[in-house]
Amino acid sequence: MKRPRSAVDEAIEWTACMRSGEVQADEQKAFDAWFANPTNAQAWEKVQRHLGTTFSPLVRGSDSKVRQVLQAPDLQRRRLLRGALVLGGVGFGATWVGQQSTLFTRIGADLHTATAQRRDFNLSDGSQLLLDARSAVDINFTEKERHLVLRAGKLVIEVSDDPRPFVVQTPHGFARAEAARFMVSLQGDSTHVWGMRSSLCIARPNALCSVLQSGAGARLDAKGVTPLAANHKGESSWESGKLSVDDWSLGEVIEALQPYQRGVLRISPVAARLRVSGLFSLDNSERALASLAQILPVRIEQYLGFWTQIEMRG
Repeated sequence: MKRPRSAVDEAIEWTACMRSGEVQADEQKAFDAWFANPTNAQAWEKVQRHLGTTFSPLVRGSDSKVRQVLQAPDLQRRRLLRGALVLGGVGFGATWVGQQSTLFTRIGADLHTATAQRRDFNLSDGSQLLLDARSAVDINFTEKERHLVLRAGKLVIEVSDDPRPFVVQTPHGFARAEAARFMVSLQGDSTHVWGMRSSLCIARPNALCSVLQSGAGARLDAKGVTPLAANHKGESSWESGKLSVDDWSLGEVIEALQPYQRGVLRISPVAARLRVSGLFSLDNSERALASLAQILPVRIEQYLGFWTQIEMRG
């Protein structure tokens, strides 16, 4: 069943329509009827405030490119207006809002990385930690346990030989090992763990441990612990600056590229379902996006240098 759209979502669409410069009589009549609802009128005012905040500094500036796009034909201008509202954090702009909150999470962490930055850390126990782009961890080593909290992104940990167990905690559970190498990745509403050398213990909070063997992966979420398909083993390929994809959805590929792309990457639901295989560069995300546009029936449009939209062609 299709989710009913909120008044704000509808206000965004009406804003794109009414500011397109090509409003038909029937559209004006439909808008007047929609606006007569007080809830819709409040949503409209909210959207106009956010749109003004997003565009006013740009329009007042000397960037002729911005002015050209604002004066573009109806379809292109409607897409840009939707993008501006995404950046303003309105309606379906949860992608941008989520990235902003992740930024604050990273800055407050013990160790963190920026966009397009991978970084190695030598921990006090001799363990080797690698953080992916836009990742963050907190460290708490005691006499009884070595403890990391993954607050954002992904990590690979090479655990040193030490009597104390080494634990990586996330909101969805934990991975525990002694002398092992493994990857932990936050995936929105779940955590992915891949064993890379030696076995380890994984579990949901306050649950019994399951053994994860080297070379295997598992998902931790509200439903429990489930194995990850072998074709997703490439989830750990980021440590070499590459993304190895074997029959992934395009949505999953774009999610993996996002930490290496400045600004916002958005993909339509239809395009997100396309299947992809290949090897893509993380350190040159623009080239990776261009490659995807060559091998798939999608178009990639960029506005103002910080908003990228991926949609089906045609």
